[in-house]
Amino acid sequence: MNIETRAAPPLASSRTAAETLAEFAVGLRFEDVPSNVMVRARHCLTDAVACAVFGSTLPWSRMLADYVDGLGATGPCRLPEALPKGLPPAPAALCLGAFSHAFELDSLRKPGAGVHPGATVALPALAMAMATSASGRDLLAAIVAGCEVMFRIGNATLHTPELVGFHAPGITGPFGAATVAGRLLGLSAEEMARAFGLCGSLTSGLLAFAKSSQGGMVKRLHLGRAAEGGVMAAHLARRGFDAPLSILEGGFGILDAFCEETAPEQLTRELGTRWESTLICIKRYACHATAQVPVQLLRDLMEAHGFGGGDIAGIDLTASAKVLSHHGERRPTDIMLAQYSVPFSLAIAAYRDPERPSSFSDDALHDAAILDLAGRIELRPGGAKGWGGALGVRLKDGRVLEAAGDSFIGCPETPAGEADIERKFNLLTGAADAAAMHRLLDRLRGVESLSDCTVIAGD
Repeated sequence: MNIETRAAPPLASSRTAAETLAEFAVGLRFEDVPSNVMVRARHCLTDAVACAVFGSTLPWSRMLADYVDGLGATGPCRLPEALPKGLPPAPAALCLGAFSHAFELDSLRKPGAGVHPGATVALPALAMAMATSASGRDLLAAIVAGCEVMFRIGNATLHTPELVGFHAPGITGPFGAATVAGRLLGLSAEEMARAFGLCGSLTSGLLAFAKSSQGGMVKRLHLGRAAEGGVMAAHLARRGFDAPLSILEGGFGILDAFCEETAPEQLTRELGTRWESTLICIKRYACHATAQVPVQLLRDLMEAHGFGGGDIAGIDLTASAKVLSHHGERRPTDIMLAQYSVPFSLAIAAYRDPERPSSFSDDALHDAAILDLAGRIELRPGGAKGWGGALGVRLKDGRVLEAAGDSFIGCPETPAGEADIERKFNLLTGAADAAAMHRLLDRLRGVESLSDCTVIAGD
């Protein structure tokens, strides 16, 4: 995979990783960033906004919105449909991060690193840009800086926090949000490093829901809390609040406390020359990342060979060990657990259009055909890595159809184009006010030219 390189601000040596990352984060200029990286940042923002607008309508999001409304705080951070009243940056980040992650639709990174840039970078950046009347160029540069920092932290964990039960985006997310908030608040490198130190104590999120028969709703909250925590960290650091600068690689720091295996050299490797932001991945379906490739493989086979769910005798899926250990539920009791399950997501895709979020509705949990097929999907360990897999579909007429892959439309190697981004935006915002959504999409398309980001939410 080609990752474009270009010189960026020189970095100091003999410092903690937090200090090195902070120096980079505050020193990055819009002009330093390759144009293709800025496009990925804009796509990430547009996708995150659409996910938040859609997610804000869901029951668990309304519970959170009611809680925040009860606090009585008001502020400049607004988003049509999602945040119509306006909030201060921290509660806005809490809501938007949770709304974006509310239905398994928000962006991530490929290869996976336990990060969700839309929910914990792009949307906190948007909230802070509104609060500070920042320009669109400042907003996009902040998003890139946040992804570069957060993705490297995720890389250094080797995605092992989830092996012992931590939900990784709740650990990495505060660092992404602190980066964007700190940049847009104008923090110094020293203040940004302190913000990172604070982030270590603002991490949260356990995977208990994945081993339980209920409680999947809590997963939606993890990304909101991460976004809120990063904004809080930046504000406290600006006021002089101190925290350990060895928070990443030091004793009892992130890598020491949360990980079974680590690669601390990844924290700053090729910082400013290797653009991690090119690895932003836009989801296609409303299900977990590990289900995206299998679902696309199945739908491609269905289109090519003209069969439907009722024609399937069984499915064999060779997948990663993580799919077998974390994503194999056959009879989920809530829709989040269904979206987290690869076999159940495959069964839904066999009978319904998986590109439409409405296909992943509560009634699917009780659909006899979907439940029956989910029980006839065999998961097998094999050589598959990451999100890849090999699918064998056994049809009732005796045919066996096979497909394998490790990519879907939206991955870095098969990126979503402008039309794909806009199609998903329109799908997710179709129930909202059409004129308002048209204005919103138009402003996001031209965000780079905006002198003041408060107009994004304007009437």
